[in-house]
Amino acid sequence: MKTMSCDICDKEFSAETFSSWFKQMQGHYMSDHADFMEQAKNKSQEEGVKWVSDMRNKFESL
Repeated sequence: MKTMSCDICDKEFSAETFSSWFKQMQGHYMSDHADFMEQAKNKSQEEGVKWVSDMRNKFESL
């Protein structure tokens, strides 16, 4: 089990896989960081892909 914090508010989420952790984060972002999600709509797909890749690498390195 790996634990990693939200990059905005430091709330911690634990999961066995990055996919499971990411699903938890999606729900958290939608409910607790809706303003950020709204702003993210204006970002490029490449920025989103980079964020996911960076977070996956961080998760895998734990």
